[in-house]
Amino acid sequence: MTSFKQYLQSQDKSKSTIEAYQRYVLEFISFLDGDNTEAENVTTKEVMRFLNVLQNKGIENKTRAMRLGAINHFYDYQLQLEYIAEHPSKHIKIRGANGTKLTPILSKVELENIYTKYVIPTDTDPRANRNWFTTYKLSKQRNKVILSLLINQALTTAEINKIEVSDLKLRDGEIYIHGSRKSNERTLKLKSNQIMDLMEYLYNTRKELIKYQANEKIDLLFLPTPVVSKKSAGNSLNIWKRLAEEIKEEHPKFIRLRQIRTSVITHWLKQYNLREVQYMAGHRYVSTTERYFLNQTDDLLKDIDQFHPLG
Repeated sequence: MTSFKQYLQSQDKSKSTIEAYQRYVLEFISFLDGDNTEAENVTTKEVMRFLNVLQNKGIENKTRAMRLGAINHFYDYQLQLEYIAEHPSKHIKIRGANGTKLTPILSKVELENIYTKYVIPTDTDPRANRNWFTTYKLSKQRNKVILSLLINQALTTAEINKIEVSDLKLRDGEIYIHGSRKSNERTLKLKSNQIMDLMEYLYNTRKELIKYQANEKIDLLFLPTPVVSKKSAGNSLNIWKRLAEEIKEEHPKFIRLRQIRTSVITHWLKQYNLREVQYMAGHRYVSTTERYFLNQTDDLLKDIDQFHPLG
C-alpha cells in the first residue's frame, strides 16, 4: 500500500515540502481527534473549523493556504485509495493568500468609536489660554468632519484632498467625488448628521481657517492646518500622519487610515450588491471590488451550520 509520503514523492514534491505537508496533516488529524472525528468522515465543516482556529491564532492567510494545500493533497491521496467518496476541501479557497497581507477589518462599532471618541476641545480646556489653541481647535473641528467622510463614504485621503466647495450639494444631501487615473468619479449620499456637520464646518470653521491661508482665492473644501511659520505654509492638506497617530492613541486595533476604507467596503459587500459597491468605492474595475471579499470563515461556518447541519 502506498504511504502518504510516497504519494507526495510521486507528485514531485521536494523533501522539505513533504516534511512540511506531513507535519501539517498530523496537526489537522490531532485537531480531529479532539473533535472525535475520523479523518475519513471529515466534511467541509471540519476543515473550515480548523482553518478558523488557525485564523484566531493570528496565522496569516498565506500560511493557512499552505496548510489547506497539505490537507487537499491528503484527501487526494485518500480518494486515490478509495477511502473516501468525496473530497471535503477541494473547493475551499482562501482569498488574499497570493502574498498580499490583508489588513485587519474594523467592525462597525469600532469605526463608529473612532468618530465619536475623536474629541474636539472646548473653551474650558486648560490649554485654552495658549496662543496656539484657537488654530488647534479649528483643526480638530475640520478633522472630525473629514473622519465622517472616511468612515461613511470610504473616501481615500487623495480624494478628500481634491474636494472643492462646489462639490458639496447640501440641499440634495450629496457630495461629488472627483475621479483620477485609478478611480472613477461618483456622487455619494450624505447622512443627515453629516449634512449638519458640513454646514457647521463650511459656514463657521472654514471661514476661520481661511484667515490663515496664504492664497486669497481657495476653492478646496478642506484647508490645511494653520501654521505660524510661512516656511511650512501651503495648500497641501498636511494632516494625515498626525490624524493617524491621534486615532492610534485611542484605538490599538487601528493601523492606518487605509484600513478604514478597507473595513467600510468590506461591510458594504454584506449589505449591497457588487456593482453598487463598485460605484460607491469608485473602483474602475469590478475585479478590484471583488478583492474585498475577504475569507471570513466565521460567516462561512454559520452558512454551513444553516444549510448543512450535522446531526
